[in-house]
Amino acid sequence: MRSLLFAFVCALPAVAGVDGTVVNKTTGNPQARVVLQLLQPSQQGLQTIGTALSDATGKFSFPQTPPPGPVLVQAIYGGVLYTHMIPPGTPTSGVEVPIYDTTGDRSMAKLAEHMILLQPSANELSVSETFLYQNDGTKTFNDSSAGSARFETLAALNASPAVSITPPGGMPITRPTIPDKAKNTYHVDYPVMPGETRFDITYTIPALNPLEVGGKLVDTSAPLRLVVPNGVTLTGDNLENNGQEPSTQANIYTVKGNAFKVQIAGSGSLAQNAASPEDTGQPRLQEATPRLYDSLYVILGLAFGILLLGSILLWRRGSRA
Repeated sequence: MRSLLFAFVCALPAVAGVDGTVVNKTTGNPQARVVLQLLQPSQQGLQTIGTALSDATGKFSFPQTPPPGPVLVQAIYGGVLYTHMIPPGTPTSGVEVPIYDTTGDRSMAKLAEHMILLQPSANELSVSETFLYQNDGTKTFNDSSAGSARFETLAALNASPAVSITPPGGMPITRPTIPDKAKNTYHVDYPVMPGETRFDITYTIPALNPLEVGGKLVDTSAPLRLVVPNGVTLTGDNLENNGQEPSTQANIYTVKGNAFKVQIAGSGSLAQNAASPEDTGQPRLQEATPRLYDSLYVILGLAFGILLLGSILLWRRGSRA
């Protein structure tokens, strides 16, 4: 009996920590002396499980057994934080964590797409602006002083706008926007790694009558496209109407030049269009909702705006194929 029990225990899979190698994708070689952290996402944020330092051959090891669920290995190199996710059920041994050398050469991060979604209502104009940067090199672009994404808001704001960043192959994260010296201009201090990095900036401004907005393009390397929900139209100089995006019927315009001023007619949002019930002519029950829901369409509109811009990016890529 004891021999059978011993054999059964020996047959059980060994409980191990996390180990692997840090690889510098710029040089193609393992990278020594890189500080790493093993993290666990939770409702309270990222919880640190352990820390490690890569050796002379780039190898690292966390002896701690990771808890159930996904874990993250973060590496700090050249002032840039790299995150590698280990999904549940995948090997925790032999993990490769890629890092890159850094450069201050802005040409490494090319602005591939620039769009602004405008969603007017009776009192506010919701603005969702997207920058898509493509880094085809083998170095991470990083400029802490001037930032990566640089933009001008359509009006003065009481607080810096929110920004969501989606790094290559990663999940969206939030970072602050930093005011610049020029009026209504901001930048985001976040590195652009090899691959595709997306910045989504959202804010609201008062809706005046007549509603007219404009601004200057800080980065003119890609044309600016203005997007409005179905039922909303734009007029202005140097404005080209590109028609409607098929899945949402949103109207798309291209700005010609490095500045624009447009007049907005109509109102609506993607969330309202999606939530509008069919008019059957029958009386409807009215539900009283808490004050929190007074801004529900604005909140949903911003979220739908981010999703719409992603849909338009796919549509444009398909049209160019």
